[in-house]
Amino acid sequence: MSTPSAASSVPLPEGVALETVHGVDALVVDTPAARAVVHLDGAHLTSWVPTGEADLLWLSPDSAYGPREAIRGGIPLVGPWFGPGRDGAMQVKHGWLRTITWELASAALDGEDVVLELVTPADAVKLSGRAVFRIGRQLSVDLTLTAGPTPLEVEAALHTYLAVGDVRRITVQGLENADYLDNTRGLAADVLGADPLRLTGSTDRIVDAAGEVVVTDEVGGRRLVSSPRGTATTIVWNPWDELVTSMGDIPDDAWPQFVCVEPAVAKDRFVRLQPGQAHTIGVTYRIEH
Repeated sequence: MSTPSAASSVPLPEGVALETVHGVDALVVDTPAARAVVHLDGAHLTSWVPTGEADLLWLSPDSAYGPREAIRGGIPLVGPWFGPGRDGAMQVKHGWLRTITWELASAALDGEDVVLELVTPADAVKLSGRAVFRIGRQLSVDLTLTAGPTPLEVEAALHTYLAVGDVRRITVQGLENADYLDNTRGLAADVLGADPLRLTGSTDRIVDAAGEVVVTDEVGGRRLVSSPRGTATTIVWNPWDELVTSMGDIPDDAWPQFVCVEPAVAKDRFVRLQPGQAHTIGVTYRIEH
């Protein structure tokens, strides 16, 4: 956990404060446009509430917090590999970006938006990261990964947990007719249909699509719009009642409350970086009615 003195060495603008949230250091944004929480551990945004709206993000009440813990919910930063890695050999799932403590590099107001920049510690090996959050009436998240002195093959994702009224009564539009790998069937290749996707069971699909995705939340009465950039795939995930009982940090009855729609560069759509080369993946969210 980062110490308050280390984080507070960066001047904070009006509407931004360093506070203790769930027992750890977090930047709390409270402006006329929005409220948000960004944890220094993992550079992990766990809440974004534009004024007059409910939270875009779902956060598990059973999540762990602190050094080397992966927060369950919000927007985990996944990388430099996805899942167990392309060869399936990585023991730490989804890489180390989400389990290290990041450092605040800058915090500023830009109009009514707050812009926060966090970076990986200087002693991070082989790869460095920079995360930029633009928090206002819309939310933008950009993750830049830069290779160190050796070439790297990088996977990365913004593992966003979108809060919904009932995952059984949503549609996911923007992935129609796309090829995908089904991780519930051993990465079997398949093709999505011509209609918007409806989830009917445990879902873990790596979709070959990188355009705008709209989640229509029938129960919540809103549309959640995800506009990615620098990505090549979109992962759609929910454990359903089939798998949630094996997950100690999600209550057994909580799986209907979220859907993960993740802009990514994953599996065979990884990014090859030469020494010093960087790649940025990003996404902008807005809520419509």
